[in-house]
Amino acid sequence: MNYDEFSKKLEQTVTSGDLTDTTGDFQCDQTGGYPTCLCVCWTKGVAWLMLRYDLDDDGADLSEFEQGVADFGIRKCEDVDQFNALLKDLGEDAYDIGYIPPEEDETETMNMGGI
Repeated sequence: MNYDEFSKKLEQTVTSGDLTDTTGDFQCDQTGGYPTCLCVCWTKGVAWLMLRYDLDDDGADLSEFEQGVADFGIRKCEDVDQFNALLKDLGEDAYDIGYIPPEEDETETMNMGGI
């Protein structure tokens, strides 16, 4: 799947009214070290990567990094354990930035910040 197909699929899956959170920026191999966030829609139980386009101020070609986002795709993520497992798979930086301790109650988890 290319990035445009991924974007369309994401738009069909997650709507503006869904409860969505995102981590802080991290670097991972999946996006070639380009600053990235892990987003999660708790309502739909899915997670995906998003590039930090606002950090690109020279108009560079980001298509290689976008393909990494598309290759990651939309993953099942219905709870904190699945979220943390995705972060762990993305690498130490992602895990350190976005890890949610499992002891937190649901209210705190839903307000993890980032957006």
